[in-house]
Amino acid sequence: MILAVFAAVLFRPAGVSADETQLKPFPGNATQWNGFVRHDFEVDGKSVLVVSPDQPAEGNPWVWHGEFFGHKPAPDIELLRKGFHVVYLRVPNMLGSPQAVTHWDRLYEELTQTYGLSKKVSLVGLSRGGLYCYNWAAKNPEKVACIYGDAPVCDFKSWPGGQRAGKGSPKDWGLVLSQYGFDSDAEANQYDGNPVDSLESLAKANVPLLHVFGDADEVVPWRENTGILADRYRALGGSIELIQKPGVGHHPHSLEDPKPIVDFIIRHASSNPPPIIKKQKLDPVDEIAIALEPSRKIAYKMVAKDGKDGSKGQRELFLHLFEPSGEANEGETDDHGRSCFVVIHGGGWSGGEPRRMYPFASHFAEKGMVGISVQYRLLDARQGATVFDSVSDVRSALRFIKEHHQELGIDPDRITVSGGSAGGHLAAATAMFSDINAEGDLLQTNPTPHSLVLLFPVIDTSSEGYGQKKIGDDWERLSPLHRVTSGLPPTLIFHGSGDRVTPYVGASGFYEKMKQSGNVCELETHQGGRHGYLMFDRSLFLQTLARMEEFFTEHHLLSSRE
Repeated sequence: MILAVFAAVLFRPAGVSADETQLKPFPGNATQWNGFVRHDFEVDGKSVLVVSPDQPAEGNPWVWHGEFFGHKPAPDIELLRKGFHVVYLRVPNMLGSPQAVTHWDRLYEELTQTYGLSKKVSLVGLSRGGLYCYNWAAKNPEKVACIYGDAPVCDFKSWPGGQRAGKGSPKDWGLVLSQYGFDSDAEANQYDGNPVDSLESLAKANVPLLHVFGDADEVVPWRENTGILADRYRALGGSIELIQKPGVGHHPHSLEDPKPIVDFIIRHASSNPPPIIKKQKLDPVDEIAIALEPSRKIAYKMVAKDGKDGSKGQRELFLHLFEPSGEANEGETDDHGRSCFVVIHGGGWSGGEPRRMYPFASHFAEKGMVGISVQYRLLDARQGATVFDSVSDVRSALRFIKEHHQELGIDPDRITVSGGSAGGHLAAATAMFSDINAEGDLLQTNPTPHSLVLLFPVIDTSSEGYGQKKIGDDWERLSPLHRVTSGLPPTLIFHGSGDRVTPYVGASGFYEKMKQSGNVCELETHQGGRHGYLMFDRSLFLQTLARMEEFFTEHHLLSSRE
């Protein structure tokens, strides 16, 4: 797969051309909605509202709500700031029926032909709103930029039918029968036009999907809605991103920090979307990463967030999961689950993102392990975030993985943690800094992994190494070189002898201390290699993966190959 991605043409078209049509003023009563102008009028005898941005973005992009406009409005407000219009057609209690789709057809024609909105729209389906969005999109795939579903109903037999795990709603089931024109329950149960059944046209049109859901939802159970839809859409070649909220029911919708939702819509609906990786020149690992997406993201922790406007709030930190396919069988499995490869990005604790390490997580998922790339708080004086927070976050992440190992299909005793540069430092932190933990963590859960793989790591935070100025006077508490004890996990280190960022002498000194303390440690030295050397050369990257495979096989994390 890694080689195939290298050979691929790594280009993702925006799919949305600039619409030169000038906007025509909207009719109806004008009011204010969260600081923006809202117009209320009628189309096809139904109430319509349009909220306009102060300055429309190029191409006049817009989002269209299936239901529950105004609930959890943070994504809409941010999109309005970015130049999107926000639209809602009031056809309640029609549950995405054919007549509701007809009303949608007429509004779409009016808004695009008369008022100049983009020919491609982003659809937002909260709960039952998913029926409206998907049923209209299946009929009009060429008109859809993307779909964001939030705990969406994808099969009315699940809700309101309640025929499996969900509670159901007899009153709303009656609406299904009347609105769709079914004569009986049996006829409704034979219907094959639900969103889970009508995905082929969307996949052929390459419509990207995002679903946010709580995994404890008893109203619209995710496994029989989002889960089925995601499996089928991927089997058809479609792209869907999943964001999982552990322990959350049907409410609350959205995310505490709407950024992942807003970024998704902007990426797929803007005429000039920002690059996936913000670099002038991509290295070979970037070129792989740009084409990869995790099977799902899981919010493992909530942290404080201070807005630029002085507002206070919270935001999620995510685990980015790459799960093995049914064919990936090299990873050793037993009744306790698969082995797991956790990887942490670098960036001097102040930059970088989980995507940087996607190629590592994806590669080992192909080998049968569960691959996870970790998001953590970055060093940020305005937010009050320190390197100690980065450390506590990754230790929280390992605790979360172990505490949820059954749901993740992971053997908690066969977890390897890896990382590059500052990420290598944080990988070591999961095993070494037992005195640094997040408030509220279950301390009885030991985050120490089975083994470590450290890539050109920050290993010495003294003035002779890297990081003392960023950490401060307490640097020694966060210096792996100065915290070596017996009983640490088997460790494999990759380091270049020409590294001037995290000097090689620190890695060799750590190796010697590990051996002296009776720990298993191996040091792979690349003569003359600069900092990050294996990320900048395709052959060295592949050699590193191969050597890691050997290490994992030796330590019973991968099956030996014939």
